[in-house]
Amino acid sequence: MLLTNSLLWDEFQLQLPTDPQISPDGKRIVYVRRFADPMTDKRYANLWIINADGTDHRPLTTGNRSDVSPRWSPDGLRLAYLSDADGKQQIYIRWMDTGQTARITNLEQAPDAIAWSPDGKMLSFSALVLGKGPHLADLPAPPSGAKWADPPAAYDRWSTDLMARGISNPGYMQIFVVDSEGGAPRQVTNGNFPNGGNGVRSQSRFLDRPMAST
Repeated sequence: MLLTNSLLWDEFQLQLPTDPQISPDGKRIVYVRRFADPMTDKRYANLWIINADGTDHRPLTTGNRSDVSPRWSPDGLRLAYLSDADGKQQIYIRWMDTGQTARITNLEQAPDAIAWSPDGKMLSFSALVLGKGPHLADLPAPPSGAKWADPPAAYDRWSTDLMARGISNPGYMQIFVVDSEGGAPRQVTNGNFPNGGNGVRSQSRFLDRPMAST
């Protein structure tokens, strides 16, 4: 089937609502609204909010960026979400009464799977902890003063994620916790296997552990 120009343009007009999150009092819904920009040929996402009765439908964030994974705090006063507003995906907090926002992480590896602790004091998230790739052979040392190319990198894993298909960096997803006011994240799982997943609630036994080595 041949795609006409009008069909291709219609693709850019499509906007998809995903990941609806109901506030703790049941009165409001925040969701992710995905869209495409015909000028950059890229897909983006913003956060929108609507009352449960269908009124006051409006955007919480705007612009060509990726704002995803909104999560209400247990008291409904704050909203945590992931955004690349500053160039790299980080965790942000929005105070729902004032609209003020703050970035609470500065991570090298993008966080995912955020969740609030039951008391609203902490957030858990998953992030990749880099490891060593497969060892293929010992390379000879270059002669003194020689300028050799960087050694080859070996990969043995392939990402099947629809948004990031391709070669995966060596390492495993681990669970971290961070204060909801910001601060240094604390790694609470480790090992040469994936531990990533949702939930401080299911990981509460880790909250008093010391920082795990990476």
